[in-house]
Amino acid sequence: MYLMPKIVLNPKYKPLVTSSSRYFIVTGSRGSAKSFSVTSYLVMLMLGESGHTILFTRYSMRSAHISIIPEFLDKIDILGVNDLFNITKDSIICLATGSKIIFRGIKTSSGMQTANLKSLQGVTTWVLDESEELMEESIFDKINLSIRTKGKQNRVILLLNPATKTHWIYQRFFQDAGVEPGSNIEKNNTQYIHTTYLDNIKHLDESFILEVNNMRERNPFKYNHVMLGGW
Repeated sequence: MYLMPKIVLNPKYKPLVTSSSRYFIVTGSRGSAKSFSVTSYLVMLMLGESGHTILFTRYSMRSAHISIIPEFLDKIDILGVNDLFNITKDSIICLATGSKIIFRGIKTSSGMQTANLKSLQGVTTWVLDESEELMEESIFDKINLSIRTKGKQNRVILLLNPATKTHWIYQRFFQDAGVEPGSNIEKNNTQYIHTTYLDNIKHLDESFILEVNNMRERNPFKYNHVMLGGW
């Protein structure tokens, strides 16, 4: 297993640390620990390296301190390093290294924030959570091309539950790249990580497993999409 102090991750997520790729496509099903694993890695990155600015986005993000930051606080608390972080409503700063995470929505009540996101200085890692919600590839391209800090590994992490095969993410990173969905490989400067609830089953409640088994019997198509992360 892949270890952090007091946190054990599935070895499928080890490439987050070891791969030199620019793109990380993290796909999977409900209950597969995608969010747990990626947030754990980001906390580790802030603790381990100085000079990182992580831009964490969702297509729509109203209250990061309610919806997302608690996930990071949980990992910080597990590690017992609360005194090493300064936390506000829209950022987390590691006092030991100076590395930080800033939380932003791409679309707000005042419109698209693409220009503001592009203007952020020194971003080394861009995380697009729930990236299946971003339907405009052009917006992705504009932000992606602004991640170009010299002297650091630049990462773009797409975290998603697979949607329809008409989505630009499928067409760009799977169809055009010749990569089979569900792969755990590295190709074309892209690291693919795919997990399902089966990779995390020992941490799941028995009632959840019973519900999943019922879905598998009654609706195999839904089971393949929701629980196996099929497109």
